[in-house]
Amino acid sequence: MVNWYNPAQLYATALKAVVSGAFASYADKRELQAALDLAKAHIDCSKDDETKQPLDELWIDFISDTGDGFNPTYTVADLVAQPLSVMLNPDYKDVAIEKDKTWDLPQGDLLLLGGDQVYPTPSVDQYDNRFKVPFKAASKKHHQNDKRERKLFVIPGNHDWYDGLGNFIKIFCQKRRIGNWRTSQKRSYFALKLPHHYWLWATDVQLNSDVDQPQKDYFQDIATKHMESGDKVILCTAEPAWVNIAIHRKDESYKRLKFIEEYFITCDKDDFIKDKKFKLVATITGDLHHYSRYEEYKKTHDDHPYINHLITAGGGGAFLHPTHNLPYQLKGLDVSTDSILKSAQFKEPKLKACFPSKKASRKLANSVLLFPFHNIAFLITMALVQFFLIWMLQSTSQFEQLSFVQQLARVQGIGNFFIVIFNHLVLNPPVVMICVLVLLGMTMFTDRNSGKMNYWWLGCLHGIVQLFNMFLFIWFMATRKPPELGYDTDEIITAAFMVGSILLSGFTGSLIMGFYLWFTNCFLDIHMNESFSSLSQQHYKNFLRIHITPEGTVSIYPIGIEKVVTEWKQHDDGEDMTFDSTEKAMYYLIEPPIIIQNI
Repeated sequence: MVNWYNPAQLYATALKAVVSGAFASYADKRELQAALDLAKAHIDCSKDDETKQPLDELWIDFISDTGDGFNPTYTVADLVAQPLSVMLNPDYKDVAIEKDKTWDLPQGDLLLLGGDQVYPTPSVDQYDNRFKVPFKAASKKHHQNDKRERKLFVIPGNHDWYDGLGNFIKIFCQKRRIGNWRTSQKRSYFALKLPHHYWLWATDVQLNSDVDQPQKDYFQDIATKHMESGDKVILCTAEPAWVNIAIHRKDESYKRLKFIEEYFITCDKDDFIKDKKFKLVATITGDLHHYSRYEEYKKTHDDHPYINHLITAGGGGAFLHPTHNLPYQLKGLDVSTDSILKSAQFKEPKLKACFPSKKASRKLANSVLLFPFHNIAFLITMALVQFFLIWMLQSTSQFEQLSFVQQLARVQGIGNFFIVIFNHLVLNPPVVMICVLVLLGMTMFTDRNSGKMNYWWLGCLHGIVQLFNMFLFIWFMATRKPPELGYDTDEIITAAFMVGSILLSGFTGSLIMGFYLWFTNCFLDIHMNESFSSLSQQHYKNFLRIHITPEGTVSIYPIGIEKVVTEWKQHDDGEDMTFDSTEKAMYYLIEPPIIIQNI
């Protein structure tokens, strides 16, 4: 799993994010894709490729946020590459389904990837090692003698955009083969025609930017020329905008989602699609690495009510996100003062299911308190900051009668301690800079856009506590003079003082970071990403298996993997590489199948 609190990793990923964000507005690859693909064609998945006869049914697998750790990514790929027999989560309550009921689910005819195919950055090596190897190996394992090719469709997430979408286009938009799946798209967004008047629209939101004009033209052309009034749309997007607007006060992604929905699908705005109205029956996404489903009530043009299922299924392999921060009801989605946000919904969406459960999520959150043991690189970094702090403070006293350590050893009382520290800070600007950087760093680290208010002051307080911790351990260790040593053995005392102070301060600084993340996440509903990324939790993964039935209904089976396989044995290498294990993944249906009627 990616170690997100490794400073080198943080720096490299942040640099990629900044550079990609700065240049994306000047070189938008979506416009280049449109220039090279003038046909504006949808992809017809409603007919058999060989006979060209209409399909009676279709199976689709949806995965999002793959390519982090091998164990979870390969476990998901291995399950997706085979038929499954699943039972309902034994802990699921309030449902009249036999406990022993089993659903037999064939492998999907199509595989849809919902963004962030690789972490942390989309280099060729990362795509190969973290994405292509596990999916090729899983396909080889289960389809060694199967010549049938299944179609693969992919939209990019923010991590795929960190190189300007360069490698994404090479891998997913040039009809390449990955195991038994072959890519079929020419753009990073597309429309799939499905059986029984269903369509799947997949959008590219490019690092939270506006929907580009070529993408608008593409979907308008599809809707105008190829769709019939009353067709049903499953919308795939790279982020759960309905959740983001509820937990992030300044998030703008919901506005862009509603633009696509209301101008091109439900056609409530400006009559973009003349004399046609479609039904949005499901919106699926990833980005948050858990499973959740909200129900949004909508109306047809003749006031017939139906449900749009808002599903987040980002459990393809990346670290787990918490579910206990998810609101039970999404408030504020219908903002009547904003013409774009004003919608036709008449009830606020309610949370119907999540995985892991909120209770299990809160229990996992307690592990954040063990932050130092999960993030050794961060502990070492805090220890190095302490090392340089002591080194510089000791150097300011080299021409004085007593060294900095000796002066602290004689300090009595907290007031005198601060006086000594202040006197040395005045003489040592580099130490002042370290203190300022720690304070600013912790303040900027604060999740200021989540929760009910801006908690920047809490981040500042966190920085002050970290500085106090550093200086406190300098004082504490300076007073721990071994009785058999006198001040004539200054080098030994100083060495022991520095080692002890560095180790203790680094460890307690990491403990303080863990407590800060745990407290702010559990009690203030902020730092969802920062708190759980520190755990690199590889279990609790999920994906969707979707069935368009011969009767024209859609059944969505949300499959939760409570425990992934952690011990794999490799066989062969190169193109013949496969993996197997004596372990078995623990998986089941998270909730009963979600049935979308043929309305």
